[in-house]
Amino acid sequence: RRLTITDCLEMLRGVLVSALLLSSVPASLSFSVGSVGGRAASMLQSRPRSETLRSPQFARKEGLCDRFGGRNAATGSLQMGFFDAIFGTATDEKGGAAAASDLKAGWKELLDEGSGIPYYWNEESGETTWEKPLAQQPVQSNPVAEAKEAGITDLEQSMPDLYNGWFTGTYTYMGSDGETERTVAGTNEINDNMLAAVQAARADGITKMEVTFPPVPNLEEVDFGTALNFQFSKEIREEMGILDVKMKTEVRRALVDWANLHWARRLSGAFPAGTATFIAHCDQTDKSPANSPGDNVWVGPLARLPVGSVGEGQVLVTVNPGVEEVWRKHRKVAEPGATHVFLNSISGGWTYELGGPCSDEYECVYFLKRISKGWVFRQYPGPWQALVEAPDGSVICLQTFDKKPLLRDAAKVVREFSFSKFSIFNDRYAKGFGGRL
Repeated sequence: RRLTITDCLEMLRGVLVSALLLSSVPASLSFSVGSVGGRAASMLQSRPRSETLRSPQFARKEGLCDRFGGRNAATGSLQMGFFDAIFGTATDEKGGAAAASDLKAGWKELLDEGSGIPYYWNEESGETTWEKPLAQQPVQSNPVAEAKEAGITDLEQSMPDLYNGWFTGTYTYMGSDGETERTVAGTNEINDNMLAAVQAARADGITKMEVTFPPVPNLEEVDFGTALNFQFSKEIREEMGILDVKMKTEVRRALVDWANLHWARRLSGAFPAGTATFIAHCDQTDKSPANSPGDNVWVGPLARLPVGSVGEGQVLVTVNPGVEEVWRKHRKVAEPGATHVFLNSISGGWTYELGGPCSDEYECVYFLKRISKGWVFRQYPGPWQALVEAPDGSVICLQTFDKKPLLRDAAKVVREFSFSKFSIFNDRYAKGFGGRL
């Protein structure tokens, strides 16, 4: 219960009345029963210290709540008053700060007829007290362990490790605070899982695919330059042979564009050696400073490719397509016998659903998208998964879907589990509330 303006005025009135009475009446009458301050002071002097500290129950027991609070005429419930504001929340007929089930064994809650205030009686010893004897609170369970015991995590999930899965090497770097030394031990999981999914889809005869995941470890914070993203930019610069000092700033400025090129080059490794692969990007960043990924790989803007230029048996990888027009152009550039791959349409931000505008025609073979409190993940030929990210950074699978779910359905599963098990203590930004970035 909050302290209202009325309570503040009530407190001030009591203090002023007490001060005026004590300063204006003779000493012999300063503690008369008729004065507000006098009555309180006389009782505080005459009562043992242990009993006076029992307020607000003590105050109501002595009738002071008639002056500083009292009962609501309509409902009969105790009103928040002076002693409530000073000593805590009042207990009404509907219950107090804790439920009756919180009482220690052998204790009962009774109502004092004179004051209307609850007190507590021990059946065995006959002891009574105004203070509620609370039972020892149970040890809080581990939500992750609960989920496993409930059987909702019996499915193995192959989501890449956060955030080591984006890296190949192991690095020690300084955190964004400039004081904490951090280590990232690359597992190369993004690369390995992506290639495995594409190869499995090709083996099943699928030639139209979507591959979508955050191109950088901290995609939402890419404009703020996190230390983890900075370390990732160093790794991809070295791999693409961008050693010019001037390009260091350029890669960091357009990190998503360069990261997408990095993954497109990696994706070309999913196809047989010598396969002609066209990497067509849709952004305006000049990629010429990067070294050649191979004699059979062409890199350039999608706009430079004429209709039907990608023939049968060849591969067209369109990087970061945005509006639906780009998807249509992609289909015109490649002939029917070619393999089509849309890479990382997620960074285009054109849709809030899972997958692009041609999702009915294109198979999401590798998909990883952050949602509120967790992730949606799929690696072909496996099922779609809704995963919660716990405050300690661990990820557990809550539910699987045979077909691509609606975003709202997957998000609801994760959100409800997170709030029911972790309450507000699952925020990856707030320090002390699961903050992990």
